[in-house]
Amino acid sequence: MTRQKTVRREVRSEDPSLSPEANRLLTGELREAVGSDHVEVPEDALERSRDRHADGSGFMGALARNRVLLLVSLLVLLTVGAIIALITGSWWALLVAAGVHALGTLVTAASAIQITTDVEHVDPTTAARLEAEGVGDPDRLLSDLVEDYAGADHARGTTEVVSTGHNENAADPLAEPAKATVEQRTAITPSARASSPSGSGSVIGWMPVTIVAGLVVLSLAFAIAEGGAMWAVPAILWACAAGWLALVLRVDGRAEERAAREGRPLTDGGPRRAPGDGATAVHRRVAPFVAVVVVGVVGFCALVAAYLTST
Repeated sequence: MTRQKTVRREVRSEDPSLSPEANRLLTGELREAVGSDHVEVPEDALERSRDRHADGSGFMGALARNRVLLLVSLLVLLTVGAIIALITGSWWALLVAAGVHALGTLVTAASAIQITTDVEHVDPTTAARLEAEGVGDPDRLLSDLVEDYAGADHARGTTEVVSTGHNENAADPLAEPAKATVEQRTAITPSARASSPSGSGSVIGWMPVTIVAGLVVLSLAFAIAEGGAMWAVPAILWACAAGWLALVLRVDGRAEERAAREGRPLTDGGPRRAPGDGATAVHRRVAPFVAVVVVGVVGFCALVAAYLTST
């Protein structure tokens, strides 16, 4: 394997949108997180320390800081509105209510996972200074910069958290703090010591399969007991299970985990995304999953409509 060419970089923030004092404070936080003043990184590693991260808008910063509260409030309002619409008895209201519920669940879960990828946290004094100068999310900024100085060559976001091949936690946080930060951004169970995931072939890895199989069997038993229009339940559930199985088979978990351990590109499984590349995640992971959810919601509404019509 050809050794990748590296360069020596000074660990510092040179954001032109920030004041010298803010850059000094951020540099101190960055050096403490990386554990060094200089690092050796791949020649093509991102260098976001010179990008502009302050949008100059206090309002946008306030929105970013309170995004979880705003998101939950918005979803609650949408759900209440959908329930009120459902009371009217309109068929379209049922579809709206089910859609809002599914959307709320997906968005809330994705947002919660995304927050866990901010593993580095800025000192409150420094955070206040950065927010005052227009940085919406100081913790994410610091985590991204540490990732750059660790020489990360692919993205570490929500998509990688729920995918295989990115759950290694092999770096010692005391000896290799920057590398440990990168690994902990996608480790399901990050720890203060080096650890390895149980893997796709473990008992834990078989839990989702067991749950789906159990639901398939229960739906068939329910249809046999009730009869009539209730036979639509296993039909819809089995179709969704088949779609989920297709997604699972598309991802070779063992190959991804093996490639991650050996430092090879994930060519045998999920997408290998460069830092900042969101399009690949949407195309390869998010879009198929959302499609299955949409089919499930539509099928559920059709099932309820058929049941009510038959009675």
